[in-house]
Amino acid sequence: ASSSSLNRSFRSRMLTRRDDNPEASHDAKGPLGLNTLYIPIDTTVADLVFVHGLAGGSRSTWTKNGEPSLYWPQEWLPNDPGFRDVRIHSFGYNANWDKESSLNIHDFSKSLLESIHDCPTIPRVSKARTMHFLAITWSKPALRNNFTSRRLELMGGLVIKRAYILARQKDTFTSTARRIQAIFFLATPHRGADLAQLLTKFLNFSPGQRPFVTDLHRNSFATQSINDEFPRYSQDLQLFSFYETLPISYSIGLVVDKDLAILNYVNERTAYLNANHRDVCRYANQNDPNYKTVRNALASAIDNFRTHQTVSKCELDREQRRRLDTYLGTTDALEDDFMDIDAIRMEGTCQWLLQKQSFLDWRESANNELYWISAKPATGKTITSGRVINHLRDLNRDCAFYFFNHNDKNKSTIQSFLLSVARQMAATHTESFNVVLAVCEQNENLSQADYRTIWRKLFLQGLLKVRYVRPQYWIIDGLDECRNHSAIVPLLLKVIEHCTARILLTSRDQFRSHPQSEQPRVRVLSETIAAEDTRSDIALYLKASMDHLPSVDQEDRQIMSHKILDKSAGCFLWVKLVLQDLVRVHTSAEIRQVLEDVPSDMNQLYSRILDGMSTAPRGKVLTKAILTWAVCSVRPLTTEEIFHALVVDIEDSIDSVERSIASSCGQLVYVDSHSYVQLIHQTARDYLLQADVHSGFGIDKQVGHKRLALTCLHFLNRNEMKRPRHPKLSMNNIGMERSPFVAYASFSLFDHIAHVDATDEEVISALARFMASSNVFAWVEYIARSSNLTRLVHAGNVLRSFLHKRSGFSPPLGKGIALLDNWATDLLRLVTKFGKELLGSPTSIYYLIPPFCPAESAPRKLFAASVRGITVLGLSATKWDYCASTILEPNEQFQALACSEKLFAVGTFSGNIVLYSTETCQETQKLRHCEPVRLVHFGQTTRFLVAAGAKIVRTWDLTTNQQVWEFQTPQLCMSLATTEGDEFLLGALKSNDLAVWHLTSGTLRDYNWTEDLEGQQAVAFRRRQPIAAAFCIDSKLLAVVYRGQDILLWDLESDALYDTYNRMAGASPILGERAADAGAVALTFSRAPDANLLAAAYSDGDLVLFDTSDGHIKTLTTANAYILTSSPDGRTLATGDGSGKLQIFDFETLELLCCIQSTEYNIKELQFSGDNLQILVIKGSHCRIWDPVALVRQDVKDESSDVVSLQSTPQDVQMDITHIPLITALTIYEAGEVLFCGKEDGSIHLYEIKSGRHVQKLLSHAVSILALFLDEESSALCTTDLSSRVMVHRLVRQINGWKVQPAVFDHRIGVSVNQVLLNRGSTRLLVSSTTSDILWSISANASEMISTIQKEDRGAYRWTTHPRHRDQLILMAGNIAHLYDWLTLSKLTNTEGILLEGGILPELMIQSITPCFNGSMIATAFKESLGARVKSKLLLWDSLDFNVHATSCVPVPKYHFLADQVQVLIGSSGQKLVFLHGSGWVCSVDPQATGLGDSVRHFFFPADWLSTDTSLMIKITRQSEIIFIKRNEVAVVRQGLEISDRESVGDVGKSSSLTTSGDPGYKGESQGALQP
Repeated sequence: ASSSSLNRSFRSRMLTRRDDNPEASHDAKGPLGLNTLYIPIDTTVADLVFVHGLAGGSRSTWTKNGEPSLYWPQEWLPNDPGFRDVRIHSFGYNANWDKESSLNIHDFSKSLLESIHDCPTIPRVSKARTMHFLAITWSKPALRNNFTSRRLELMGGLVIKRAYILARQKDTFTSTARRIQAIFFLATPHRGADLAQLLTKFLNFSPGQRPFVTDLHRNSFATQSINDEFPRYSQDLQLFSFYETLPISYSIGLVVDKDLAILNYVNERTAYLNANHRDVCRYANQNDPNYKTVRNALASAIDNFRTHQTVSKCELDREQRRRLDTYLGTTDALEDDFMDIDAIRMEGTCQWLLQKQSFLDWRESANNELYWISAKPATGKTITSGRVINHLRDLNRDCAFYFFNHNDKNKSTIQSFLLSVARQMAATHTESFNVVLAVCEQNENLSQADYRTIWRKLFLQGLLKVRYVRPQYWIIDGLDECRNHSAIVPLLLKVIEHCTARILLTSRDQFRSHPQSEQPRVRVLSETIAAEDTRSDIALYLKASMDHLPSVDQEDRQIMSHKILDKSAGCFLWVKLVLQDLVRVHTSAEIRQVLEDVPSDMNQLYSRILDGMSTAPRGKVLTKAILTWAVCSVRPLTTEEIFHALVVDIEDSIDSVERSIASSCGQLVYVDSHSYVQLIHQTARDYLLQADVHSGFGIDKQVGHKRLALTCLHFLNRNEMKRPRHPKLSMNNIGMERSPFVAYASFSLFDHIAHVDATDEEVISALARFMASSNVFAWVEYIARSSNLTRLVHAGNVLRSFLHKRSGFSPPLGKGIALLDNWATDLLRLVTKFGKELLGSPTSIYYLIPPFCPAESAPRKLFAASVRGITVLGLSATKWDYCASTILEPNEQFQALACSEKLFAVGTFSGNIVLYSTETCQETQKLRHCEPVRLVHFGQTTRFLVAAGAKIVRTWDLTTNQQVWEFQTPQLCMSLATTEGDEFLLGALKSNDLAVWHLTSGTLRDYNWTEDLEGQQAVAFRRRQPIAAAFCIDSKLLAVVYRGQDILLWDLESDALYDTYNRMAGASPILGERAADAGAVALTFSRAPDANLLAAAYSDGDLVLFDTSDGHIKTLTTANAYILTSSPDGRTLATGDGSGKLQIFDFETLELLCCIQSTEYNIKELQFSGDNLQILVIKGSHCRIWDPVALVRQDVKDESSDVVSLQSTPQDVQMDITHIPLITALTIYEAGEVLFCGKEDGSIHLYEIKSGRHVQKLLSHAVSILALFLDEESSALCTTDLSSRVMVHRLVRQINGWKVQPAVFDHRIGVSVNQVLLNRGSTRLLVSSTTSDILWSISANASEMISTIQKEDRGAYRWTTHPRHRDQLILMAGNIAHLYDWLTLSKLTNTEGILLEGGILPELMIQSITPCFNGSMIATAFKESLGARVKSKLLLWDSLDFNVHATSCVPVPKYHFLADQVQVLIGSSGQKLVFLHGSGWVCSVDPQATGLGDSVRHFFFPADWLSTDTSLMIKITRQSEIIFIKRNEVAVVRQGLEISDRESVGDVGKSSSLTTSGDPGYKGESQGALQP
């Protein structure tokens, strides 16, 4: 099924002719303005605009004798194949001289230009595509009575010329000017206008003005300026001028002479028309020679544009290739493979295929076809594929290719195949390059995604939408060696269906062994290579090898050759091995014996070879080791790699691997031209792994993988993999020289563990030793440096599967098993929680990540046992938390939810749509819908958002935050979908209507899916209102749920009933009685391409999975769900029920993966994040983001393992998320080594700094605490709550705790309080509110108001005590500072105050003032708004500059580099200014130790700590402990500033977002982008 045919269907219904204006239809001249006559069904390559001349019309000018069927731009061109992809328009303007008008040429030209620019049927040009405009113009001769002059400047020509000049001159129309490529002039007099002057005199007798006629005068300003400017601007245009050759009449002659109709420009083409001036643009039929001349010129120009646009080959420079390879994780290795294969092929071979009629038919077919070549093993399929590639290249055809290789995990997956083909297409076509680049920039880790995601994003939504005029040839060799070859065939068929692709593939099996769920829509040619086909090739091979054969004379050699040929049965490998045997003999008797004894069966031949190896007197141990590594390795190893592997394996030294291979097993193993150790053929591997091989060299698969796994473990446990011992070592120099084997051991260990017997105690013991050692951190670091964290995910899944298999035979006892069980979860969590940090700083695994892991996790335990480094205290969680973040909006009710790759949107009852970043969970923008939002939906392009309420559907462009369309809906919309790059919006309404909006023109077509139903179906559905609906654009289906009825499926392409489903029998064409309580309540389609799966939840608790390809029920289970959603990759299904239970299933099997039971009820909506790794749930006023480990899934049967990622036993997580009061305010009491926290329930608590432990509750307000302020000298604590109540208490430390004395100040201000301050000794209190600043005196007996400053219109402001003069206050508001006396609040500076220079923009608002560097500096943080998480702008000032005599102050230049780097200013500790960088790293600046422009980074907070919708509360103590408020707990980070890495602030946090995939040791080791 394809969405392209669906889109063609929509277009054919909606985008018909646009001249349906009833007034225009009665106007013989045609409508005014730009009228779209034709829109192509598929891609548009050009726009053709017809412009008439003086007294002409948009229709009449181009229609002979007024006959509608002769209106050739509308009636002929759209049906002409040469214009199939051309949008056609006609422009009309009122240029009748017999009517008064105030318009001139400039007005007409500007109208034409703006009409083109704003036309809804002409979309804006994207980066990836250039649309071309062609304009064609003609003049109507102004011949009346005595007007016989033969010179008249064509008005249409002037209009077009002036429009183009305006487009080049005005920035607004730059893009339009760039798109105008050609102008066609039909009999246009480019010079002279005598007739215009005569016409003006004549018109002087008529009332009114006509400026456009005056503009036609020969010497008019308009004419002169156009003729002067047009040559300069038109040099890049293609200009076509046609001139007339027949007179209008004998008395008049030619209206426009040839010399006037030609511009004589270098870029002009000219042609004559055998017509008079009237007939150059009007034709009686399509055989008219003049029509053919004009038509062919137009078609030729368009074909040039078409070829340039879609076929343009691109020579990528080195940087472009690097970007492609970095994004896609590809290299030039594939071209090397092809060159190696082509080098092996003998000249003249494989011609038999190129001469076959079936091959020629496939190569030259007008249709896209699949050519399937099957053959027995070792018959030369790969060599044949290489010959076809060479052949197509010789013909200059566009050709992409891929060689599957089961022996190499990097060349045996669908993922690697798709990435390689995408790279080749991008390197061939400019538009394909732009498409791939755009997709990868939006999906930075695409190369690490599963093949379904790559297929969907890179092909379905990218490359397959590019219009390729030339056929695209794909050559795929060894399909049977793909790890999931059954899944690739439907993808290939869809490629052929979507674009002009012709695919040739080779495989051992035939096409019929790959049954499809539906009949292929493309033609499949099947060819089987027979022995007769390759006989001539084998003969050539034998002829070339004659000189190496032992023989007495030439005749004997010929006889020997014929015998070998007859016995070969078309098998090249058999011939090669026989020749190797013959080279070793020398007498005629020996030759005869070889030829008689050698078996023709390959297995018997292999047995004979092994028997010969068994007779060797020595070296059998090494031979068996080499064979085991060659057979069981997951990819070929280089000779250098296998040398080091064998040394560890056999625990002995080796002289030369190459000589050992050649002498001991050279008939089965060889070293290729790139020094990789290879088996001679896949059949050799298959034979050696057979259980019935009675030889000492036969290999048991489990035993072989165990041997390799133990070798990898022994290597990884060696000293060279030890981590650095001290965290203060320069982390940029942690790495050391390591063995070439490190890459294979690190990346392939768990591929071997996957095949080992789960009860093998030797493997379990070795694995536990490794995972309990610090070397495991070095292993993680090495993998992170390759930017391929999917290997950690793979390792975790293998461990989990391995332990589950073991649990069936042995009880899960012992520390080793418990440790491995922990790591099975911890490895996945390292990726989900710290993936970005690991990629950006691989060495962070040693000292920075483990302290932030839960106490019971393996990394935390291992780190704590071996290193004295960072310590994180105060948190109660001992295990991983599955709730990554919570967004709370107390004043809102969340109603709707949608997710894209980088954003998620929440619709509210109040009509707001709030967009959040998926990375930080921070609000990014807010849109207004003006009614309760019921649905939100992201388009296929991430910049498009649509929302639906009860009556209105609105769309927005998120790049501009501008609303694009507003549509009224008669009924509530149940489901939304977009298609074809957001060209169409589909809505399923409760009125049984399908609404289809064309988002380019805004037009609506609606269809009632019950209108044509008859009989029982009509009764069952037409009179009922549906309760739910779901779209599947890929399958072109709409599923609709009715209460108590079957599920109705509607075919969107044919506008017809597709089927009805019930949960008992699946597809049910006849409706029966339905139980009222057993109907479906929710449903969703799998979003996987070609999945054909529909999940439906029923009111009695059943969850049923239907296969929509044939209507049968695949499986069912019990879920009690009323909400369903599919992950973006379509592999996972999530459900929610009324008790708050969230269940996660494998979509294809409905196997339960995870169950999260919370104490919340009535989930409103749930959605998966764009990366499939999180589930978002809304209920009431909050949105929770869950990230259960079960969502981290490797690709089944595909990528690098045979391990299935489905959880064998579902994870059952009990989450008690009853509301716990959050901490809302914080202050530190350094002298008492404690801190105070205010909470949202009004309570104030005391915590111990050294441990983060809660000590006691001190006191309580009635409402949430807003702010705390402490004066350490007097131990006075000032507390403020949301009701504007301000209290001051003195604290007394006692042996058994702290005592709070009665309040010395307790006053309710009455208005919102912004800030409170106590002076030193707490004799004064400053309370700053929204209306005034009040200074109070405080004593044990009474409090007294001393002074009040009524608040002026000063915007945002902050107060602080002067760090050098404790008796003074500093007030900053805008870019002005004032000093005040602390005792009296009298102003000490002059009226103007101190001007804060340094470019503080008016929109910046002061956020905080922090003394630093022991009071020598003042750090100020400004923000564009005072929202919770807006990035700060930091400026540092010399505190000496704030004095009573100062009039201005300039920021210290040394710290300008910090201005835009600070997310949160944490505070000052001694000489260090500490801040949170935007990347999440805690950094510091020390003026005594830091050079100009440098900062030091220390550690980072986990991303989920920073993912909060509240303001971050982070403080620093004098002892350099970092205090972080994590919701309702206090986290204390100790010794964090002792780990340091000097780094330019501009580079802090930059991660390796451009990733490569695969084993870095395979083609050279890659390094991470950032090493801490």
